[in-house]
Amino acid sequence: QLSFFAALLLSCTMRLFWWLLACYIQLSPAEEDDASNIIEVMAWCKGVIQGLDWPQVLRLAKRECNLDAGDDELLRIGCSEAGLVAALDGTRAILEMAQLQRLVCPNGQIFLLAVTLAYAREQLSAREVSQAQVMLWHALQNNFMLDASVWPVKTHDVLHMFDELPAPLDLRSEKIGGDWHKSVTLVVPRCPPKLAELIQERLPSSRALIGIVDETQAATELPDHWRGFELAREVPTGSMLNAMMEAVETPFSLVILSSAVPSLKELQSLRRVVQSRQILGAFGPSIGEDKVYSDFCYRLKLRHYHLDFASDYEYSVIFDEASASSIRGSWFHEEKVEDKEGPCKLCETLGPTFLAHSDALRTVAFHPELDGEWALLDFSIRATRTPLLQVESVSSSSRPGWRHQGGHFAACPHAVLEEEMSLTGPHLYGRNDVPKGVAPNFQWFGDEASALGDVAKATASRLKPEKVARVFMESNHLKDFTGPEGQKRHFGCSLSKVNCPVPDWVYRGWAVPPCCKETMRHLLFYIDAVFKELGVRYIVTDGVLLGSYKFGGMLDWDADVDLHIHNDDFHLLEDVVQHRVKQDGHFLRKHANNRSWLLQANEQNYLLIELNLREEHWDPERVWQVPVQGHLFPAMEDAHMNLSAWYGMSFFKHRLRHVPEWEEEERPMFCSTPYHYNCVDEPNVASGKDCRVAGVC
Repeated sequence: QLSFFAALLLSCTMRLFWWLLACYIQLSPAEEDDASNIIEVMAWCKGVIQGLDWPQVLRLAKRECNLDAGDDELLRIGCSEAGLVAALDGTRAILEMAQLQRLVCPNGQIFLLAVTLAYAREQLSAREVSQAQVMLWHALQNNFMLDASVWPVKTHDVLHMFDELPAPLDLRSEKIGGDWHKSVTLVVPRCPPKLAELIQERLPSSRALIGIVDETQAATELPDHWRGFELAREVPTGSMLNAMMEAVETPFSLVILSSAVPSLKELQSLRRVVQSRQILGAFGPSIGEDKVYSDFCYRLKLRHYHLDFASDYEYSVIFDEASASSIRGSWFHEEKVEDKEGPCKLCETLGPTFLAHSDALRTVAFHPELDGEWALLDFSIRATRTPLLQVESVSSSSRPGWRHQGGHFAACPHAVLEEEMSLTGPHLYGRNDVPKGVAPNFQWFGDEASALGDVAKATASRLKPEKVARVFMESNHLKDFTGPEGQKRHFGCSLSKVNCPVPDWVYRGWAVPPCCKETMRHLLFYIDAVFKELGVRYIVTDGVLLGSYKFGGMLDWDADVDLHIHNDDFHLLEDVVQHRVKQDGHFLRKHANNRSWLLQANEQNYLLIELNLREEHWDPERVWQVPVQGHLFPAMEDAHMNLSAWYGMSFFKHRLRHVPEWEEEERPMFCSTPYHYNCVDEPNVASGKDCRVAGVC
């Protein structure tokens, strides 16, 4: 039997080696820089050491790889031999580390992975190439202003490279028949004794990798062709699956996260489905002892920090073409349906027991910190939103980076799986009804892991369902979760807590999270009422004024609200307003420049209403009233002149952020992080496209 930690000992040793290597590749003394600019932390990874010393990698990039120095058609950069060697070693390091933990520094990841794939791909194994492509795609969706940063790799070029590279997965060649024992390995991250007995009963003589859940089971001799991984209840399901998949030698893996174990007939049926189409995996609906049918097949709707499950689908898979083309009528009756392969519908989610291509599971990989069906849902999101598979014909209007297509899963009702109710518990997204008025998945958001059933429960405190749910939401940049049953759960901020970290969204080109926008709206309405009561004269300026002119609301990408206080009233902020704000439970502090006060919901909440003293003169007797979020606010007379002075004569055009034209010439701002569901300008500009090329800036 193989201990989980023993299985990862080699990986940990390799991580130490990569860290020493990263120190070795320092090419010049560290530059003196005392700045604490958030851009340096987020976009340049200053102070971030996670296996690799990212500032050292950046110095390597700046010294050994030069923008616009290459004559190739991929990244347009030229790297020295030393630069390529270090990029290759760094790529292998982060591929190892990603199996164990979430990686930070997406900009640095993009540099290492893109350079390696463009110029040293032949030195990687086929598996490493596939994993690197998938990791690069996800890092690209998390980058911090890559196109305006100092890294010598840019969004447009990486997307172009994706279209030039082969697809990460080629599933068309895996036409394997014969003995199922030689083609399928069972992968069971938590396998209590009763589930092990059920597997041996339904699938005798199977190959299996199982997670050992207690000492009694560890002392029991396992059947032939079974291997045990210890401490299964202490280790997140995602990490356990990643370790197990490295030990799988068969082309297909039957992953079991519930007590639903297929019979041999059902397994062979799922194998035929997976082999016959370019799909990542297939599963059947589950039937419990209460005879409730759950097919786990949904389309995932992700937009502006919300996750919703939709039961509709676009495509189905039909195997009996003659039956499919037959004329139907009241006289029609299909013969011998029990001997025919039934249809399947294509989904963006997986059931907790499914058969999949082993290469697909290794290539996409599981989130190493997620447990149970949270790890499965996260895998589904990434697998269906990553260009993985070859497309037979490509449209000339295809979006950049999407010459290949995302994966799908097949839900097949002819492979019904019966659950052992004494082992299993509620599913995260199995049912879309609300029995007895209680959401069937509420335990997945609770504090008690044992409520999830004997197969899913964990013992480590960090794996309590509520904590794992938050890790899932944070890693996927989500604030609201609406399950199939329609109940909405909020994971965002509030006025009494630390709000959404502004750099996490504003420097990625994402929309303002709903809770952040609501906080700023609340503070704007609040201070307007206070100013009216206390006689403080002001006007709205900058981003909120621009939003009023564009569509009568607050901009989707603005991180604060700017107000211009009349010169004669500015002293009232210190004399009167700050005491009133404290009395009302909010927080007002003076800026170090002594020309601004910053209004916050609380002392730890850094979403700001800036109350500024400025040079521009305005007459309080001649102000206009402009609409913002359904209310009217005072603005300078002829306020469009103010906007033109701040943003130029093209202030109606859509940009990520409005910057002077000369700056945009030097460092063009792309409109959004490519293909991320929280991007601000997706309806106006194709993701990842230079906004100048799109004709909007």
